Amino acid sequence: MNEKRNRSKVSGTKNDRLTIYDIAQELHISIATVSRALNGKEDVSDETRKRIMEAAREMGYKASRSASSLSRKEKRFAVLFPELIHDYNNEIRRGIEKEVEELREYHLSVDMLTIQGDPEIFASKLRELSADGYDGAIVLSSVGEARLSELLREMKLSRMAVATVTTDLDRDVRVFNVQSNGGVAGRMAGELLSLLTGPGAKAALVTGQLTSQVHKSTAEGFLEEARRQGLEIAGIYEHYDQPAKAYECAETVIREHPDLSGIYLATANSVTFCSRLAELGYAGKIKLVASDVFPKMIEFIRSGLVYATIFQNPFDQGRLATRYLFEHLVEGREFGGNRILLDPQIVIRSNLELYEKKLLDVMSEDVLF
Repeated sequence: MNEKRNRSKVSGTKNDRLTIYDIAQELHISIATVSRALNGKEDVSDETRKRIMEAAREMGYKASRSASSLSRKEKRFAVLFPELIHDYNNEIRRGIEKEVEELREYHLSVDMLTIQGDPEIFASKLRELSADGYDGAIVLSSVGEARLSELLREMKLSRMAVATVTTDLDRDVRVFNVQSNGGVAGRMAGELLSLLTGPGAKAALVTGQLTSQVHKSTAEGFLEEARRQGLEIAGIYEHYDQPAKAYECAETVIREHPDLSGIYLATANSVTFCSRLAELGYAGKIKLVASDVFPKMIEFIRSGLVYATIFQNPFDQGRLATRYLFEHLVEGREFGGNRILLDPQIVIRSNLELYEKKLLDVMSEDVLF
């Protein structure tokens, strides 16, 4: 099995009850800044330090010696990526790396592995990681979520906690899930296409696979809103997030519906489809609403090939999953709702610069997103 591995390390202290995470969230600043202020480090402005100390006092923050000793024990995470949608995975990877840096005063190691997307291979690797003593794993399974859930239920991964990002597993085999709010993203796309094409226009949905929980909820949201807006649904097309299939899918959609007015590309694997559509001479002829913001997508929006894209914030998905898994293992934090949904955002040419500069560059350590 071919694997690609990256490794980062961080170390530090922790509290019980109220934590520095609560203070950071209350003040909308980074965990690292709170930690430096509370530990008397010099690289914090006087004004920020005063705000943090006042908030800590008012919120009843107290450091815990037992928790502090617990944090000296290294925690090891693994992140399993499928070999698909490299731009999207890279943004999640970058979010994980950023959170590791935020937690540099804690003892944490994170290994990031890229493996084949088969559920049997994912299950085998998770079993191996559990046997090797890993404390937690973040999983981005690309296909076969139901099968992977079944396999994990059978094998019982000892004490290793599993969290999921973007895709999901059954609730009884993972601690929590972080993903964009697919239902809302789909409804936003349905309303956008209606405004762009007008009632009665013909629109198609192109997605990864409807067996995926997030793709299914996005499709349901889109179809619900599109029908309410009076759009005619020409068809639903799946390309299983494989670039070659997405390339062929563009040809199929145009061949079957040459009079198509709009398409919603409900997956981050949008670039190949858009490229093929342009090659076929349909640039500007069909209103496209895509997903996420990558360098090539920025070009498409600026050129007018893509009118809008629904940003799912993969950076923050990776960042939050890392933080919350750490809190679960070190702080004992539980997640009642089990699913952390990020708000999707509409990106068009007029606000594209904000995403290109602010969200695709390395984020400021003093801002908590």
